[in-house]
Amino acid sequence: MRAIRVHAYGDPPRIDDIAVPGAPGPGHVGIDVAAGGVGSWDVGVADGRLARFIESQPPFVMGAELVGRVAAVGPGVAAFAVGDRVIANPGIVGAWAERVNLRASTCGPAPATLDDTQAAALPVGAVTALQALEMLKLPQGSSLLILGAGGSVGRAAIQLARARGLIVYALLPAWEMDRSRAFGAHEALDQARDWVTELGDPVDGVLDLIGGEALERSATIIRSGGRVVTTLAGSIPSPFASGISMAYLRMRGTTADLASVSAYVDKGELTLPVGALLPMDDVAEALENVRTGRDTGKHVLAF
Repeated sequence: MRAIRVHAYGDPPRIDDIAVPGAPGPGHVGIDVAAGGVGSWDVGVADGRLARFIESQPPFVMGAELVGRVAAVGPGVAAFAVGDRVIANPGIVGAWAERVNLRASTCGPAPATLDDTQAAALPVGAVTALQALEMLKLPQGSSLLILGAGGSVGRAAIQLARARGLIVYALLPAWEMDRSRAFGAHEALDQARDWVTELGDPVDGVLDLIGGEALERSATIIRSGGRVVTTLAGSIPSPFASGISMAYLRMRGTTADLASVSAYVDKGELTLPVGALLPMDDVAEALENVRTGRDTGKHVLAF
């Protein structure tokens, strides 16, 4: 079978012929992969910036998200059966091969209303947004500022926050502002302007997806007792601001959260647009597009 693997950090990934994995072990399922989503995290894996989060040494199979069908079930797995259509997040690597064996706990039911291309765009971005909102614990009617709302996590966070009854402010480049409003942001803020003054009133919570100066400036507009969640390791200032709690989220896909994401999709409350569908042989092009291009939608690889 074919797989996309990193052989050396900084080199283009290779399409390798490798052995088909054997029967899945206890608690695992074998999946015939249909498609895999490509994100900025994959760029960081390929160039080595995220090497500290990867347990395997090169060569290893890339990919953090997939959609496919269960082809085999290991002992002790009751949640899935052969033929089930699933989405999965095995971690930061391990998804991009024609057949993979994964822990069943990292898989969930795929949305019934999406095809494979659309479903492959969901796992990492949508589950990250869902888990961040769970950590923030903002009650209905609270205000949320999303720093860096233009990518897949930010777009999912806008929609999921609206579904929870939050007032959503999206900080992002000017060219993304109209799109963020289309996803449901109450107000879009140009990150190149004096957005702190434009925002005016303090907010109850901040979801940080970009770190840096934007995160530091947000400390001036959070209510006392407010909450901040960041997805960027090492970006938490110390101290941040008195009376404000801050936490780092390292997303891990779970069956329950993947099922929740699919339920939001099937209810019409969540969508993540796909910008390009490419064959797996074009993985280098997909990674370069994500690294350099304006994100008009998720890149997806077909297997």
